[in-house]
Amino acid sequence: MADAATTRRFTPVPGCTRCTHLNTARRHAAATRDHSAETDARVLIRQHMRGAHGTELEEGWV
Repeated sequence: MADAATTRRFTPVPGCTRCTHLNTARRHAAATRDHSAETDARVLIRQHMRGAHGTELEEGWV
């Protein structure tokens, strides 16, 4: 998507329950060292941000 904003840091969009849910899942997976679940959550976050908010997260986003 050429006109999407690009950012290196993920911050849940205020009021977006999907962002909040995905971020909670990612943080929980990281805290419990479940690398597979963390990767899954990161992929879903990227897809969600691109599709719902028009924001492309850069490679290596945190």
